[in-house]
Amino acid sequence: MKDQIQRNVREKKASLHERLKRQGSMLLAFSGGKDSFFLLQAALEALGSANVLAYFVHTPFTGEAARERVAYFQKKFPFTLRELRVDLLKNAHILQNSRKRCFLCKKYMFTALKKEAKRFGIPNVSDGSTVSDLSEHRPGRQALEKLAILSPLQDAGFSGAEIAAELKKRGVKNYYLTSSTCLATRFPYDLTLNAGQIDAIGRVEYNLLKWGIYPLRVRYMVDGVRIETTEDNFHKIIARNNDLLALCQIHGFKFVTLDLGGIKSGSWD
Repeated sequence: MKDQIQRNVREKKASLHERLKRQGSMLLAFSGGKDSFFLLQAALEALGSANVLAYFVHTPFTGEAARERVAYFQKKFPFTLRELRVDLLKNAHILQNSRKRCFLCKKYMFTALKKEAKRFGIPNVSDGSTVSDLSEHRPGRQALEKLAILSPLQDAGFSGAEIAAELKKRGVKNYYLTSSTCLATRFPYDLTLNAGQIDAIGRVEYNLLKWGIYPLRVRYMVDGVRIETTEDNFHKIIARNNDLLALCQIHGFKFVTLDLGGIKSGSWD
């Protein structure tokens, strides 16, 4: 069984390499996550650094945790990274935080990336989507399809679990193999987004991550937060309840709740 899994991964690597060679050049949306990093390494190997531009899109939804992930990968496996700042909150429709939020954000960000690609004469923009994303609620996929964004990992058949296993072999720490999502997902739909509240949620979440509590989501509630994590982490949170309460109060949250249902993808969907 193990040999078969390894053969499948080797076949997918070969398929990915061939796809990238045919692509010729790439502007990659690097999120700081494991999938886009795996794709970046594969692209650099197949195309060479002269033909690969990696961009990190900095938005109001980008917290300290995402930037720290970027810094980790850059330090461990040095590569050149460009940064593009996009103020999503200037878009009135995104600010309203409707159920089309993810679609609108992806459309806004990747339109900006396509302009960068055109500026450098690169015909295509790629992202790190995998086949695992197809089974989840991902409204942003519609925007990527509409903009003809390429997803080489998905086309080669890679799953998120396979990529995590490959990167673990290369010495990537477990935390950096977990998924991360933008901070806008911490707020319920139709609640007008606020830059200050987004920043506060991000800082609380980042502190909990530094305490070794992950996977994790800190969801906004009126006057407070709801913490989603695995049951194994419950005792860590209870053990630091006074520290957690003080941290949240510093950032304007009066109360803290722990979701006994654990961590859930797409909690507001």
